[in-house]
Amino acid sequence: MLTGINQLELVETDIPVMAEDQILVRTQAATICTSDLVDIAYNLSGSTFPVTLGHEGSGIVQAVGQQVQGFQIGQHLATHPVHPCGTCSACLAENRHLCLKMGHFGLNMPGTFADYYVVRADRARVVAETLPAPQVCLAEPIAVCLEALDQANLQVGGSLLIVGDGPFGIIMARLSETLGLRTVVIAGWSDFRLGFAGSARAVNTSASSAPLETLLALNGGTGYDAAILAVASPRALAEALASLRPKGRLVLFSAFTTQVSVDLFAVHMKELEIVGACNDRERFDDAVQRLADRRWSELITHHFSLSAYSDAFALARAAQDNTLKIALTMVG
Repeated sequence: MLTGINQLELVETDIPVMAEDQILVRTQAATICTSDLVDIAYNLSGSTFPVTLGHEGSGIVQAVGQQVQGFQIGQHLATHPVHPCGTCSACLAENRHLCLKMGHFGLNMPGTFADYYVVRADRARVVAETLPAPQVCLAEPIAVCLEALDQANLQVGGSLLIVGDGPFGIIMARLSETLGLRTVVIAGWSDFRLGFAGSARAVNTSASSAPLETLLALNGGTGYDAAILAVASPRALAEALASLRPKGRLVLFSAFTTQVSVDLFAVHMKELEIVGACNDRERFDDAVQRLADRRWSELITHHFSLSAYSDAFALARAAQDNTLKIALTMVG
């Protein structure tokens, strides 16, 4: 539980009480997201303390509410953290992922870093028992990466630059293999992490004296159709924006915790577009289907028990070169 800014504690608490339209899940695994680290350090979402953190989870049906149909005790689940209300103006405009009154694991609903959590039945999907539980936790990360790629508005034969070699940048690079793009380049600072990028052209710009020129050269010397910013770095933001062709599109995926400068003159002169990518617009089923590819498990480089949470979060904060995705596993 997060009991205050930078105050993460392992506590004994009651099993969450499920509503009639919810499922009680016995947690098998939960993965650490960069946004969890942001929540711990800044609480940008304004959660009321204490709150059980975690939103990337998987588990087994322990009990079902009276209104729940189609689920049975013992089934293995992937779960989505975003619970739209269905009645606000965003939901009625078919933007349920941007719900103005949403429930969300780890923010205003009990999260997945616990032995049990509850999920509304419409936000759960049955998965094969043979899929490793930590891999199933990647369903929501895959879904939000599908959203970011859609926001890039790319056409077959187009060019894409992904800036950031964390888990999300790597997932986007792998997903982009199915889009029929002419050029996909991912830029980062870790050769270890870039090694997971699949068929995308990976470039380590940490030691480059002219990173922008390096990135443009990989696209024939011209600007990219779209760039996705998968790291909250002012320098990366500037490079991503400068890498675009006229009429290009920048997708802001990573959340900045401070105000940053943007070259609006370049936006004006090149008629660039800047769009956000937050949560996902009904891409969960697509993401769950993609879990069948066992290669996703490669991205989870470290496993810890829940009792070793302190070591797990310390490693996640350190972002060491040999680390990509970290999973907490539960017993019970």
